[in-house]
Amino acid sequence: LQDVHLDDPKLKIREHFEEKLGGFESHWSYSTTKKGYSGTAMFIRKRGGGDDASKKGKKQAKIGAFFTSKNKEGDEAAKGDSIGDIPVSHLQPLNVMTELGLPKHDGEGRTVTAEFPLFHLTNVYVPNSGQKLDRLGYRTEEWDTDFLNKMQQLEKGKPVIWLGDLNVAHNEKDTWNEGAKHLVKSAGTTPQERASFDRQLGAGFVDAFRHLHQDAMGHYSYWSQRAGNREPNKGLRLDYFICSKDLMEDDDDRKVVVRDSYMVPLQLGSDHCPIVLEIEMKK
Repeated sequence: LQDVHLDDPKLKIREHFEEKLGGFESHWSYSTTKKGYSGTAMFIRKRGGGDDASKKGKKQAKIGAFFTSKNKEGDEAAKGDSIGDIPVSHLQPLNVMTELGLPKHDGEGRTVTAEFPLFHLTNVYVPNSGQKLDRLGYRTEEWDTDFLNKMQQLEKGKPVIWLGDLNVAHNEKDTWNEGAKHLVKSAGTTPQERASFDRQLGAGFVDAFRHLHQDAMGHYSYWSQRAGNREPNKGLRLDYFICSKDLMEDDDDRKVVVRDSYMVPLQLGSDHCPIVLEIEMKK
């Protein structure tokens, strides 16, 4: 979850999700410098071993199942300390951080990073440059550079996946109206933001969806509600899974391989839709 009033005492969003998602660990990060400005949350399914796992192991749920109070029993149960051929421990985080460790950025609650045995997973809500582009310099010259450095540091230990609203439509395939004169002056489609994203990918990272679906058009993750753009599919692709190159290569030495990435545009509830990354963990 991103861009929500996680700490709003009236909305009680945290309490709602903790009640509905009792089978998940929840990790929260939200803005302390400006109330309700930005925030991220990560939910990780609890994976108990032994008797608990054998009784309550389930198949992966569909998107809608994560927003109901009861889970349906799956056909395939987890046995002992494994789910199929995969050790349960591979699905349990070793550590979760709700800050980058950079004071000039951490006050806005923009990241949650979970370290798993085989990779790092970072949920990131990249700063918007603003309607008047007043934060364009901060976003491209400071945030993007510092965040990339952090991902490169993590990658020295194991592969990295970062995901979320990156607030950039990378190229002409990621906008419905490429060529419109106003795009060069609009947050998310400025030449500076696109060039900054190019630099991040050029540092050895891969846009999973575009890598797997190179010629795909009309696949967006954001639509303006004010303009009523969802039904005619006049959108932007602002949400991504960015992966270490190692995760895109399939050979005998790889324990984790990315298999697919896509959007779920029929899931309503926001001006963004969910995005999905399918990975294979090998025994």
